[in-house]
Amino acid sequence: MSAAPILRIRGLRTQFPTDRSLVRAVDGVDLDVHRGECLGVVGESGSGKTVTFLSALGLIAPPGVVKADSIEWEGRDIAHLSAAAMRALRGREIALTMQDALTALNPALTIGTQINEVLVAHGAVHSAAARRQRAQELLHLVGIPEPASRLRAYPHQLSGGMRQRAMIAVALACAPRLLIADEPTTALDVTVQAQVLELLSELRVKLNMSVVLVTHNLAVVAEHCDRVAVMYAGQVVETGPAARVIAEPRHPYTAGLLASLPALEHPELPLTPMPGRAPDPARWPEGCRFAERCPLREAACSAPQPLRVVGDGEARCWKAREDAPTVEDAKLRENGA
Repeated sequence: MSAAPILRIRGLRTQFPTDRSLVRAVDGVDLDVHRGECLGVVGESGSGKTVTFLSALGLIAPPGVVKADSIEWEGRDIAHLSAAAMRALRGREIALTMQDALTALNPALTIGTQINEVLVAHGAVHSAAARRQRAQELLHLVGIPEPASRLRAYPHQLSGGMRQRAMIAVALACAPRLLIADEPTTALDVTVQAQVLELLSELRVKLNMSVVLVTHNLAVVAEHCDRVAVMYAGQVVETGPAARVIAEPRHPYTAGLLASLPALEHPELPLTPMPGRAPDPARWPEGCRFAERCPLREAACSAPQPLRVVGDGEARCWKAREDAPTVEDAKLRENGA
């Protein structure tokens, strides 16, 4: 895409000191989100997906430490904004929905009160009557029936799917331009999962907003995302158009994720799980972090692997194309160096 990204993250590192050592949960992440697109961010648990976006939004509490070369929102560097400025940005311009709506929503407050709090905090709607009207409109927008009465409901009085919709309504209260949905189908049955994902797709088009879909499910990415970024061991290992990445993965980890999925066309075929486990984030290996689990590893994999521009995407593997330039090389060319 030629247009400048709406969110541009460069050199993001997030560390957590422990009694044992320093845990580098996110370690040099570069990521772009473009205007109007749905970006899928995929990886197994512990790969750094959620921490990446919590870090970008200033939501990592001490003793966690976040460092970045830059975090740009619509061309403005927000990496060093004050806490007050970040609070003003979150919710109004960038919104976040967490994995479990039952724990993310306040159990002691009604859905209407929680939407009202967001509107008051950002000064989006000034009168109580207008805020109530806006809350009803939001519940209607996300497909909750009888919105006027549901405003008086507490989270535990709603079904799992309705709670998820209510949490999305809270996130959309101030019409953000980017919605980060972190595992939005957690703990929902298959039918409700499909409904929630379809709702997000419809809202993206209707509201002309960008969506980041954080998930471990490549099938979800294939159906709902324009592009995908695959994360492993605190790093982005592959990016590209979702359809191409799923059809022709360029990193062995992406290929391994796809091989571990059941094939609808051949249900009799056994799954191919990846051997081993991800490395310890307190002791990342010096070379390729996937090498110990990779069936294609060679001696060259013991060296650090930069993210390389390969065709319509990027891959952190020297085998993707041996003469491919690194992302750093591409940056130097952009700057005329």
